[in-house]
Amino acid sequence: LEFNPGADLFFRDRASPSTPDTDLTSSFTTGLADIRDVTVSFDASKVAFAMRYPFDPDAEPEEQVTWNIWEYDIPSATLRRVIASDSTAEAGHDISPRYLPDGRLLFSSTRQRQSVAILLDEGKPQFPALDGDRNEPAFVLHTMTSDGTNIEQIGFNQSHELNPIVLDDGKVVFSRWDNIGNINEINLYRMNPDGSALELLYGAN
Repeated sequence: LEFNPGADLFFRDRASPSTPDTDLTSSFTTGLADIRDVTVSFDASKVAFAMRYPFDPDAEPEEQVTWNIWEYDIPSATLRRVIASDSTAEAGHDISPRYLPDGRLLFSSTRQRQSVAILLDEGKPQFPALDGDRNEPAFVLHTMTSDGTNIEQIGFNQSHELNPIVLDDGKVVFSRWDNIGNINEINLYRMNPDGSALELLYGAN
């Protein structure tokens, strides 16, 4: 959740030290953004990333804007926040975007609205969605369509689910913090992009 302003996104049209950098974002961010988790679409026409912008030097840390998923379209040289609505975008921190083969975006988020809805339906008290150590909101996996709508929670871990990657067969691998009782470790899990067929891939054994 740390916010360290001063980052911008740069592009090189070749992976060579002699190729000049092209600054894609500073004219928009003016030094007030933090950027992380850059990923490229399958056809290499778009770049998705997490950005926190703008930084307010007069605001307390909890009053700063949240991390959001942004996308830069290379052919048209346009930058947009994927979730257009301010209220929806600020409903949680969104990081670690990845493109899915069907055009949706996979990402990790603290919003966890589906967990809250399930508890309400079952007449149970809501929970603060904090990690196992109760230090900060837990990031769990979500998906959304390319226009930032149809946000769906597909991960339901008590602590963080981070760093997803999409395999050639369409399945998703991610790191999951298993933190309950005497267990406190980060393991690799695999599942379908709708959250089904969850299985331990590596680590716990």
